[in-house]
Amino acid sequence: MLYGGWTTRVLMVVVGVILLATNNAPAAADLQKLQAEQQLRRSLLQDYDKTVVPGTPTIIHLTGLKITNFLMHEETNTVELHTWFATEWKDERLRWAREEHREEHRSLNHLAFDSDAIWRPDLTLYHASDPSQSVVNADLPVLVSYDGNVTFVPPFVFHFPCITDLTYWPHDVQNCSFKVGSWVHHDGQVDLSVGDSTAELAQMLMPARVLSEGRNATSTEWEITETSIERESKYYSCCPDAYANFLITLILTRNAPAYTWTIKVPVVCLSLLTLVVFLLPPAAAEKLTVGCLCLILHLIFVAYTSHVVAYSPSHTPLVVRLVSQQLLLVLVSVLVAALVVRLARDPHPYPLPNIIKSPLHTLSCFLCLSNYTNTNEGSGKQTLQKSGEKGEEVELGEGSSSGGERRGLDDSHTHQWMLLAAVLDRLVLILYLVICIITLIRFTSIL
Repeated sequence: MLYGGWTTRVLMVVVGVILLATNNAPAAADLQKLQAEQQLRRSLLQDYDKTVVPGTPTIIHLTGLKITNFLMHEETNTVELHTWFATEWKDERLRWAREEHREEHRSLNHLAFDSDAIWRPDLTLYHASDPSQSVVNADLPVLVSYDGNVTFVPPFVFHFPCITDLTYWPHDVQNCSFKVGSWVHHDGQVDLSVGDSTAELAQMLMPARVLSEGRNATSTEWEITETSIERESKYYSCCPDAYANFLITLILTRNAPAYTWTIKVPVVCLSLLTLVVFLLPPAAAEKLTVGCLCLILHLIFVAYTSHVVAYSPSHTPLVVRLVSQQLLLVLVSVLVAALVVRLARDPHPYPLPNIIKSPLHTLSCFLCLSNYTNTNEGSGKQTLQKSGEKGEEVELGEGSSSGGERRGLDDSHTHQWMLLAAVLDRLVLILYLVICIITLIRFTSIL
């Protein structure tokens, strides 16, 4: 009986010890792994000098450029680009895959280091428009693999100038480029290599509708339609050696459908509204009223387009040229309308010269102005008839004439001058239509 009790107690103690050892085994393994990592870090950084370039040359591979957002500042001709700038390089001093360390550190494939603890390339934007805004978040850690490969993916904000060419506004396409490279190391010390020749556009900012259309969504009216990355090597006057840099090019396309309604439609409508000046009768004083109204509307529209595209320092937008030409056409139209009204309404004591009457009647037939010709002929016959009647009834004295005859002659002269005004008005109408059609054809690239 006693023997059985002691046996049970011994078995319980053994089971408890086994269970305790089993529970403590993971903690002991984690502790051993932590100690091995700490020892590896100390050994790697013991004699490490972060100011020395790892190799000659050290090749910086641009493994990826991801654009998360961008802003086009037309008022300052600058671009603000938010990216993830992924780079890799080799640093043999951080390699721990040697035979003597393989067994001890077999499970340690990667280590994260503070970016200021090891050497990093001094990549910077060469022509920053505002150096205080073009920054790289260098406080993020770097990832080092067992073979000495270092990966650094910091958020990089590029703020660089881009002189906009608004010639074809609002269908303009801008070519903006910037350079990133080492500031003090030439290509014999720090060289560059491009892994992917195009940048990646972040899809997290794009709604489903835009993604289905294959377009890129941004917080502005611009879209990035094409990107390219290439390596350049250039000599500078300060130094005898060549310096390598990444040349990153962006093709930006304006996507502003609202300008179709605020620019294109008003241009066409104002051009058609000017036709009213020529469609009114030659003697109508409303021609000048409508013409002055069109002139004021064109002046307002010129001021509006100049304000919208005020940030074009090197090129004159075609839309401004188009509206300015239309303004000149309206001005000429108003002057012609004033001349036509004067011809049609002023008293004319003398008839038209015979050298003008014949081609004037011929032109009136081709210009569909037969009603003015008939009125002119009828007025002449009526004047002759009235003159004959008065000649039979009244004996005219020397140097005198009847008031009825003067009125008849004045009416005949007025109708002749009215026909001249109508022909001139119709000719200017045809000329205006031809000029408008040619102008719209010339500017089809922006309409």
